[in-house]
Amino acid sequence: MAEQPPVDVYHFLNGHYGGVYHVVRNLVLYSDNLHIRNHIVYVIEKERFPDWTIKAIGGDCTELGFTYSRYENLNNVFSRLARKMPESAVLVAHDWFELGMVSHLGLTNPLIYMLHGNYDYYFNLFHCHKNDIDSTLCISKPSYQKLIESYSGIANCYYFRFPVKDFTYCQKSFDKLEILVIAEHLNDPNKGVDLIRDIDRLLQSLAVPVKWHLVGHGFSNNELLKWWNSSVNIPEYHGYLTQEKLAEVLTEANVFLLPSQHEGVPVSLIEGMKSGLIPVVANWSDNVSDLVIDERTGYVLNDSSALTYANALSAIYASKLKSQQLSSNASSLAATLFDPYKQVGEFENYALKIAGRRERIKRKIYGSRLDHIRIPNAVTIMLRRIKSICRFPFFPS
Repeated sequence: MAEQPPVDVYHFLNGHYGGVYHVVRNLVLYSDNLHIRNHIVYVIEKERFPDWTIKAIGGDCTELGFTYSRYENLNNVFSRLARKMPESAVLVAHDWFELGMVSHLGLTNPLIYMLHGNYDYYFNLFHCHKNDIDSTLCISKPSYQKLIESYSGIANCYYFRFPVKDFTYCQKSFDKLEILVIAEHLNDPNKGVDLIRDIDRLLQSLAVPVKWHLVGHGFSNNELLKWWNSSVNIPEYHGYLTQEKLAEVLTEANVFLLPSQHEGVPVSLIEGMKSGLIPVVANWSDNVSDLVIDERTGYVLNDSSALTYANALSAIYASKLKSQQLSSNASSLAATLFDPYKQVGEFENYALKIAGRRERIKRKIYGSRLDHIRIPNAVTIMLRRIKSICRFPFFPS
C-alpha cells in the first residue's frame, strides 16, 4: 500500500507580530511530524502596512506574503488567495479574512478556527462562520465554556493550550524588584502602561527598590523620558526583542506586570512564568485562572487601581521566601501546562483528524455590491478610489 502524502496545513497571519504570530511561530518551530507540511501566508492590506516585510519564522515551513488593496473587489482578492493552496490543505483561521474566503468561495478545504480571546469579536466570527468551521480550538477555558453553553450540541470544539517556548528557570532574588512590562505596542491604551508611572510613585513612598523593563514598540528614548516625567527609576526601554534577547531580559527580571483590563492568554505571560517571573495581573475574565493562581503562582487583582498593584508588588518585596516559592511554582506550572512539543502534537492530531475535502455552499458574509463576481476588479478599484476622495453618497462601498 502506497504511503499517504503529508497533509498541508496553512496558517494565515495579518501582519502584526503580537501574540497570534508567536502562537503560529511555535506551532511551526516545534513540529516534528513527518505527516504534516506547514505553510504560513501573511495577508497584508497594502494601505495599512505599506512598508511591511516578512520576519521569517524559519523552521521547516514555507512563508508567503500576499498583498491586496482595500479598494479591490473582495471576490477577486479571495479567489487570488485561494489559488495559492491546494484544495486538500487544512486551513487554520485566526481572523476574519480567511474565514470570509472559505465562506465566500465555498472552498472544500477542511477548516480549523482558533478562537484567540474571550471577546465578542471572536465569538461573532464563530457565529457568522459556524457552518463552515470543522474544528474550533479555544485558547482559554472561559471561551470554551461560553461556546459550548451557547451552542448546544456543538461538535469538535476543544480547549487548547498553545505551545510556548521553554525558557531556563533560575532562582530569583527579590532584594530589588525587576519588573518586566511587555506588549507589542506599549502605547496601546488597553495595555494600561500609563498606570505604571503611578505605581512607581507609590513604590517610592513604600521604600521599595525597583527597576522597570519595557519591551515592545511605542517609544523613542526622548519620548520615554518625556512620558516618564521623572528623573527617578527611569525605565530601561529594550524595544522589540528577538527571542534570544528576550531570554536575557527574562533572566534579569523577577516580576511580570501587565496592567491591562482585557487580555486573552498572553504568550509573554507564559514565557515570563517559565523563566520564574511572578505575574501580577488583573482578573482578565478568568482567562488565565488555571495558570495564575492567586498567592500560589502569582497575584490576581480584581481592583485595577495603582494602589492595589503597588501593594501586591510591595508584598513580593517584603516576603522574599514566599516570593521565591511563588517564582518556582509559576515556572513549574507554566512548563507543565504549555509544553511546546506536547501541545504541537495535540494540535497536529486535530489537523489530521479533519483532513479531507468538504462540501460547502457559497455564502457572502463580507463586502458590498461592488464585490460582485461579475464586476471587474479594475472597475471596483476605480469607484472605491473615487468614493474615498469625493464621498458621493450614491456610491456603494
